[in-house]
Amino acid sequence: MPRASHLTLVVLGGAAMLAALALYWIRDTPLDRQASAWVAAARTQQKPSAGHLYLLGLDAAAEPMSAGRARLADYRQWRATHSPFDDGFQPAPLRQLDIPKLAAPHDRPGCLEPVRNAAYLTQGRELLARYRQAARLADLRRLIASEPAEPWPNFAALVTGNRLLALEACRLLLDGQPGQARALLEEDLGHWRRHLAAADSLIQKMVVAHLVASDIGTLAALYQQGLIEQPAPQPALTAAERSLQSAMQSEFAMQANGLAAMRDDPALITEKGRLALQLLYKPNMSSNAILPRYLHIAAASQLTASEFSGWLREQPQPPLHQDWRNPIGNILAAVAVPDMSQYLARLHDLDTRIQLFNRLNSLAPGFTVAQALSATAAGNPYGAGPARLLEASPPQLCYDGPLADPKHRRCLPLLGRAVPATSGSASR
Repeated sequence: MPRASHLTLVVLGGAAMLAALALYWIRDTPLDRQASAWVAAARTQQKPSAGHLYLLGLDAAAEPMSAGRARLADYRQWRATHSPFDDGFQPAPLRQLDIPKLAAPHDRPGCLEPVRNAAYLTQGRELLARYRQAARLADLRRLIASEPAEPWPNFAALVTGNRLLALEACRLLLDGQPGQARALLEEDLGHWRRHLAAADSLIQKMVVAHLVASDIGTLAALYQQGLIEQPAPQPALTAAERSLQSAMQSEFAMQANGLAAMRDDPALITEKGRLALQLLYKPNMSSNAILPRYLHIAAASQLTASEFSGWLREQPQPPLHQDWRNPIGNILAAVAVPDMSQYLARLHDLDTRIQLFNRLNSLAPGFTVAQALSATAAGNPYGAGPARLLEASPPQLCYDGPLADPKHRRCLPLLGRAVPATSGSASR
């Protein structure tokens, strides 16, 4: 073969190899089957539940359902005329409902301040009615794909409604109706446990868990003070109440959609150039990299509290798969998924509060610290030993767990007449 022909073949072969390498470098991988299924499911969710619309309008002066529907329509109209990368949505101003600012903690309903409570209940009458209506609704799920700029319900108003319910129970007590006060709280607790099992977003799951914990705290406080009859025992959380499967699916789909959209982000294209962006960023590869962490949390949410403690010690987060063809995506994937073990812990902490509630309610009002400690010596769902007394005002009885509990979610205050103001040692 002539030397020139041989050189031509070498050059052509090298060019072909470079072209193949360039194509391989630019090519993104297909979405993982599970990732694709979750993203596809999110895209089919277009119609929110009536309950979600009601919550969207909970804090509006207008009728809640109409206000919620208007807020969502306002966002969708804005989204239709703005870039997918624009997250600067500002909702149209609506006249707000008058919402009282309550200072009393949930677990210590201020039944001894009837004048102030009456003023709060008068101011918050409409919010309390809406709160109770929301609790009774059949479905509060979003049932629509989450977007970062989309309006969310004013969950703080929902929490205020729960506190107003505790004050309404106090009002019933002052009117000589302890049975109705207990029934009011137990009915509310049942509604929120139903919504806890159905919640399809992480923030809603955590807010509803907070409402369940608050109702339990209020019932415990009133019983310990001898103001109501013994409440019915509460069953431990069911697998559905603990599950974060739907929440993780929603969170992942939002992240994956955001990662996919970034490839056409005008700001990134201007900064990097379209060809350079194709070389440096692979959205599907990035989504596939973060998927195992969402699956990891979804699976772990099926564990019991004691199994969860072992999981924390033995099952670190799955490592992120990094690919040299995706340097920008590697960075995004590393910061896209926060540590979600804290959310699993909150649900197990709620289970520990339920256990404390049941055990303390087996005692007659006015029990002593020694009796409380004896009743809670066993039963810690985490298997982390007996309850401890936390010095506070009032003192709190707490079960230990694997993570810190600065907000005392694993505790119940001791409010019986025979309990001293402070005692014991701090809970971990």
